[in-house]
Amino acid sequence: MPYTLAKMLVWIVLAVGLGIITGWLLRNVTARRQISRSKSRRGDSAEVERLRQRITTLESTIAQRDRRIADLEAADTPAAEPPTPEPVVADDESTVADPSAVSASADDDPAVAGAEAVLGHPIVADDLQVIVGIGPNVEDLCHGIGIRTWADLAATEVSLLRTMLDDAGARLKNSDPSTWPQQAGLLATRDWTGFAALRDRLNEPSDAPS
Repeated sequence: MPYTLAKMLVWIVLAVGLGIITGWLLRNVTARRQISRSKSRRGDSAEVERLRQRITTLESTIAQRDRRIADLEAADTPAAEPPTPEPVVADDESTVADPSAVSASADDDPAVAGAEAVLGHPIVADDLQVIVGIGPNVEDLCHGIGIRTWADLAATEVSLLRTMLDDAGARLKNSDPSTWPQQAGLLATRDWTGFAALRDRLNEPSDAPS
C-alpha cells in the first residue's frame, strides 16, 4: 500500500511538472509570436509613413513643375495676330500662269529677264504654273511633296508625279505629267527657246480621229 501511494505521488508530481513545462513552453512560443507580430506591425507602420512622406514630396514637386510649365507657356505665347486670309484656289487648271497674277516682276531676277521676249509674257523664277499642265492645284500638290523649284521638278520621276495625282482624287487623276520634268529642265537651264518650242507643240490641238 505505501509503495502504491508513493508511486501515485510520483506520477502526480511528474504530471504536474510536465504540465508546468508544457505551459511554459506554450507561453514562450505565444510570447515570441506576439513579439514578432509587434515588430512586423512597427515595421509596416514605418514603411507606410515613409511612403506617405514620399507621396507628399512627389505631389509638391509635380505642383511646382506644373506651375513652371504654365509660366513658360504664358511667356512663350505670342501676341494674337489677325488671321491671314486663305488664298482662293481656282477649280480649273490653267496651262499658263496669268501674268496679272504674278506678284513679282521679272526684273527681280536677271536670269529670267529675257524670258518675256521669247515666251511673250513675264515669268517669275521657279513658278511651276509656267509649265503646261500645271495650275494652282497641282502646284500646291507639288509644294506639298517638296517640289518647289524648276530644278526640283526636273529631278522628279514621272511615276512619283502620277502617284501624287492619283492620291489627289479623280479631278486631277487624268492630268499627264509625262513632260513636266522635261519642261522644268528647260526652264531651270534658262533655255527659253527650247521651252517655247515644247510648249507650243504641247498646246497644239491633237487631230481628231476620223
